[in-house]
Amino acid sequence: MFVRDELKALRGDNKEARTHRVAMEEALEDCCREPRLAAVLEELLRYGEGGDIAHCPALVVLFEHLRSARDILRPLIGRLTALHRAYPLAQLAFRHRSQAGAHVLQIAARGHATLSLVLQDGEASSKPSIATFVDAEQREMVLAGKASACLFAIETEDRDRVTLNSVRTELQSGARMKCTGPRQSRLIQPSHESLLTLRLARTAGRPGPTRRIDVRSGRIVHRASGNAADSRAELAMLLLGRMGRDDALPVLVARTHTGDAQLRWQALRQCLALDAATGLPLLEGIAQDRGDPLHGAAKALLAQLQREQPFLLSEAH
Repeated sequence: MFVRDELKALRGDNKEARTHRVAMEEALEDCCREPRLAAVLEELLRYGEGGDIAHCPALVVLFEHLRSARDILRPLIGRLTALHRAYPLAQLAFRHRSQAGAHVLQIAARGHATLSLVLQDGEASSKPSIATFVDAEQREMVLAGKASACLFAIETEDRDRVTLNSVRTELQSGARMKCTGPRQSRLIQPSHESLLTLRLARTAGRPGPTRRIDVRSGRIVHRASGNAADSRAELAMLLLGRMGRDDALPVLVARTHTGDAQLRWQALRQCLALDAATGLPLLEGIAQDRGDPLHGAAKALLAQLQREQPFLLSEAH
């Protein structure tokens, strides 16, 4: 592994790293005390705790007037950009994530609400036909750039397939988009130009599952819990299965009986992977219970196993 001299020096000098961190923290605190941004952050908390956005005038102005949004954010962006030029190895002051073609910088989080800058950089996504449907209320305003977008709404749903209604729209500075709840989403079309948007999002108090849908076929290609704690539990169960921890079977069996359907399904899958003799009776019981939300999926999986791995069923019984 090659490590640049600048990184070596920074790793060996805690004082310099601390200087970078303190400079970032002080700049962020100063910007957040600016009256207009302070009003936005105060109302973000009110909105994040379930308040009506109509009673949050600073947020309303932020997402209705392009000039106001730019004026409020410019001091923050300018100050931090200057600091990163001075300290290029300093850690970003905000939570952030990047993937092919999309980058998100979270400015603030209060309650269930977040305020973020989102950059679509024109790099084509490897899956341009996959839209994500989240149990959240989202508003976006275009700050700069141009692109095309499709707004989607789920009209009907049957097991692993949905029927979508779509509306195409052209985006440019000042354009706004809104998605409310788990049955609406939007997909930015790949473009040679970058698109910068300001996003306000508020997740539901008890969010339903997040779904990724192929908008061409309407097929649901992935489901995940909308609750962070449930996602961690699902990941833990997957890890136990991959590690072959059959000593975890009693806990996994118990998780197949109660709780979120997505968690129950993950627990069932890991029971099957760790010990078919334990998992198959559970699968058969769910497949026979028409009142169980997992009835359809369990019945389909059982039929698949009967076709493709009949020996597994005979060994388990």
